[in-house]
Amino acid sequence: MFQRRFVIVSGKGGVGRSTLAASLGLAAARYGLRTCVVQLNTRDELGRIFAVDASGYEPVPLVPGIPLFGCNLRPQDALREYGQMKLHFRTLHKLVFENDVMQRLLRMIPGMNELVLLGKAWHMEAQERSSDGKPAWDLIVIDAPATGHGVSLLRLPQTILAAVPVGPMADDARQMQALLEDPARTALHVVTLPQELPATEALELCDEARLKLGMPTGNLFVNMVVPPLVDDRQLRALQRAEPETPLMADTIAAVAAHVRWHDAQQLQVRRLQKASALPVVELPHLFCTIGRAQIETLADAVVAGMEAAESRRPPREAAR
Repeated sequence: MFQRRFVIVSGKGGVGRSTLAASLGLAAARYGLRTCVVQLNTRDELGRIFAVDASGYEPVPLVPGIPLFGCNLRPQDALREYGQMKLHFRTLHKLVFENDVMQRLLRMIPGMNELVLLGKAWHMEAQERSSDGKPAWDLIVIDAPATGHGVSLLRLPQTILAAVPVGPMADDARQMQALLEDPARTALHVVTLPQELPATEALELCDEARLKLGMPTGNLFVNMVVPPLVDDRQLRALQRAEPETPLMADTIAAVAAHVRWHDAQQLQVRRLQKASALPVVELPHLFCTIGRAQIETLADAVVAGMEAAESRRPPREAAR
């Protein structure tokens, strides 16, 4: 379930990418995997969820007692680290990278910020080591940008290699591309809602990832699925009843509205199951603000859903 060490979470804005990234990270850390959830130059959603400050560049613990960490990568910090690794001397880095002319030039290069962020994430997976020489992280979960920006980020190594096929930047881009295309190390999870437009965009992202980006995929997570409240027989019985009070009438109307909501969602879930090449995992609607307690619940649902999806795969496909 957590065999691949570099997991990317993407999807349309507002579908719960950060929620899923946090849930995946918590689930893995419960298994004892040293896990880092990586935000990419964005608002600190991890800090809001876990009530800690995870806005910094360096990973910080998110939950006491388990190996779950989080950070928020910023382009300026990533570029500084990259420059120091390449030039080896901090003073030389300041001379080359931090003068005004170079700073203006770097801001003019399309995709430079995204490149250094992706490069830092690659470095965390491929290069960072603990004191005993083992990889520093058992699992890295990337909370990627919303679909359009996220696809551009994942396509960036291809773009760099097409424009600059040789040189140090090309060498780094080639290694990033190798990571993104490696089915033994990488998986792209897609998140959506059980609504028509987000579901359509999720299906397009699934196809683009597999067919155009050449990325290995994981699961299609359908977030905020409402539970059934009553069955058809019970609903008909309620609707035949004579409401004795306005409150009872309002309650029956609310139940009927919930049934219509559930039915509309399930129509989209069945559509996704039929059209997607990715296994579909449903996550419950919790009807409250997402905090640590809710992430605990969702982590349980993530594990149960991924295990069920794995069991439904053909043996040959599940072994890949």
